[in-house]
Amino acid sequence: MRVIWFVVDTLRADHLGCYGYFRDTSPNIDRLAAEGVVFEDSYASAIATGPGFTSLFTGLAAINHGFYLTPWNEPNKPLLDDDVITLPELIQARGPYTTAAFDNLINFRSHMKQFVRGFEYYVNTTCSPAWKHHHVLAEEVNYRLLPWLEEHADEASFVFVHYWDPHTPYNMPERFRGTFDQRSSPPEFRQAPDGYAYAPGWGVEGERLAAEEGTTIDLYDDEVFYVDHAIGVVVQELERLGLLDDTAIIVTSDHGEDLGVHGLWGHATAHETTIRVPLIVRDVKHLDPGKRVRGFVQHADNLPTILEYFPHQDRPGFQRVATGLCMPELPTKFDGADLRSLARGERVSPKEIVVETGEHRAYLAPPWKLIWHTNGSSELFNLETDPLELHDRAVERPALVEEVRGKLRSWVDRNLAEERTDPIFGRNGAWTCYIGDLGKH
Repeated sequence: MRVIWFVVDTLRADHLGCYGYFRDTSPNIDRLAAEGVVFEDSYASAIATGPGFTSLFTGLAAINHGFYLTPWNEPNKPLLDDDVITLPELIQARGPYTTAAFDNLINFRSHMKQFVRGFEYYVNTTCSPAWKHHHVLAEEVNYRLLPWLEEHADEASFVFVHYWDPHTPYNMPERFRGTFDQRSSPPEFRQAPDGYAYAPGWGVEGERLAAEEGTTIDLYDDEVFYVDHAIGVVVQELERLGLLDDTAIIVTSDHGEDLGVHGLWGHATAHETTIRVPLIVRDVKHLDPGKRVRGFVQHADNLPTILEYFPHQDRPGFQRVATGLCMPELPTKFDGADLRSLARGERVSPKEIVVETGEHRAYLAPPWKLIWHTNGSSELFNLETDPLELHDRAVERPALVEEVRGKLRSWVDRNLAEERTDPIFGRNGAWTCYIGDLGKH
């Protein structure tokens, strides 16, 4: 048995056909959904990429792993204590399993090296004599992934695949550009103000696009169609090798994208456009196909789900090996749970969830959603009547705001050890909390 874990960067759930999108952006992902299980209420645990991937790889909420923002100005800053064990390390600790990563995120080498730990095979497609930054295409990832799958076809393996598409700068191959084009003008980005770094196609936080909103959405959908094609190529290769039905395929994302909603661009908010992510599991040997599961699930549920595919093996001559000098005590408690048990009706989903960013916390308990900001303000939405979050009810429902904020504080208290102060409620406005800082407050 093998597990292939596709984490597609910046992929909004509501821009996929299997989540109800009106465009045919995702025929291959939709096929996996039809043959697998779709979790309809899937949310990030933390925003954005660094915090989100840390929750994916540790099974912990941000309040417990402590990573709220990637310190871009401190490239050598340690981001994860060695005592925090990651998913591939846990898999290797259970037996002689093969672990491989095909990574399209340069930050995994320059800023997030904790995610390299535990991978027997680690391929970073951005490594070359020429600086590529985040501009590596999905097909370049596949160029290295497909031969590896054939070479290791007979091994029980965990394979992590990260595609940068459909993140900006929307540099998909020309044959995919214009698939959903309804406008002829390209997007134009404002020049960054003095004192701010600027990367073409990236911009700076808070920067708005000058071109029509629809143009950017067209380009984004082109990118979704392109990365969907890349996933389809991998599925076709698994079929050719006779491995498809012996492979559990999981598709998810680290976060979504605002795309002009609320006048915002990027993915640093706690709105549904950013925090709601797809989660699809195709596993024909353990899960009934075509099932759609309601109820909250989050990033932290990925790790315990994947871990269950790799049972402990006691074999003569096998000794548990860590990637450092020693292996700390292995964790037994996570903030997530096995998704398969939820799909089979063996447990119920939580009634409330919290999504964290460096500047916001979102508390969801249907029908209400509260977004708390570090400046002390709040937004309140009824997601049943206002799923697009167009009508903030905070001013007209102050008592409800205080009630929900109290529940959010209770959640924080339950998750914080006595010796730690809250990294968000305990400070005012600055993104300064990184992994390792929590024990110092």
